[in-house]
Amino acid sequence: MPGSAVPAYWLYGERIGGRFPDALHIEPIVARSALHGWTIQPHVHHQLVQMFLVTGGGGSTRIDGQDHALEPGSALLLPPSTIHEFRFIVGTEGYVASVAEPALRRLFDAEPEGRSLLSKPALLPAAPGLPAFGTLLGLMDLAMAEFTANRPNRDFALGAYADLIVTWFSRELRGAGRAGEAALDPRARLVRRFVERVEQRFLAHDPLTGYARALGVSVPHLSRSCRELLGLSAARVIQDRLMIEARRDLVYTASSVAQISFRLGFSDPAYFSRFFSARAGLSPSEYRAKA
Repeated sequence: MPGSAVPAYWLYGERIGGRFPDALHIEPIVARSALHGWTIQPHVHHQLVQMFLVTGGGGSTRIDGQDHALEPGSALLLPPSTIHEFRFIVGTEGYVASVAEPALRRLFDAEPEGRSLLSKPALLPAAPGLPAFGTLLGLMDLAMAEFTANRPNRDFALGAYADLIVTWFSRELRGAGRAGEAALDPRARLVRRFVERVEQRFLAHDPLTGYARALGVSVPHLSRSCRELLGLSAARVIQDRLMIEARRDLVYTASSVAQISFRLGFSDPAYFSRFFSARAGLSPSEYRAKA
């Protein structure tokens, strides 16, 4: 299984059965990181969307095998099943907000493109002093105040803050200029359904014609919709999903390249190596050695 050596938690260090009862869980970065020496080991959350805002300090994060720097103003989105770890600078300040993915179903139904936009990890610069940073920090501050209080309608309020924080990331990812037009666009619904089907079927290596047929559209229309809304061809969406899984296995498991290739549905390890090298610029073995 992918990432079999990586522990799965509800919140870091907490067993999956111990789910928090709130619509939104929010805490300062220091609350959990300081307990673990400011180093968070590789782990994964299932059905949990996490959103970070670094307001001071920083450090680095590794997400699905790729390293990224964290600086003041970094806003990080981690969708479910993303393997991640952190090396924080001592004293790093900021927030981490966690939302159960099922709680966002209403938002995704109203804003179909949102599911596609929020399906991949994203690190956004929200530099201090810019309006976007102030908006997200304000939402996090208010959500934190609500979370720590015991006021009437607390669950309702936390759910509202969860929607607003997720909406901030959705708007930043696609550009505020397009906010509001996607919900009425049938292409957005098509792309959402396609991304969901890719998540379910990518290991089967279905041809693009099979995806298009299952969605009731032509291959050109599917590819054109993906390019217009995601900036990627439909084929690239499938390939990128395979690459995410390949990088996870190379970094977080001891499986051989041949074993990984067969698990990912490739009948020929040599073809898998060519596929990976063409997209990563490194062979699977070189990527693993460098990771």
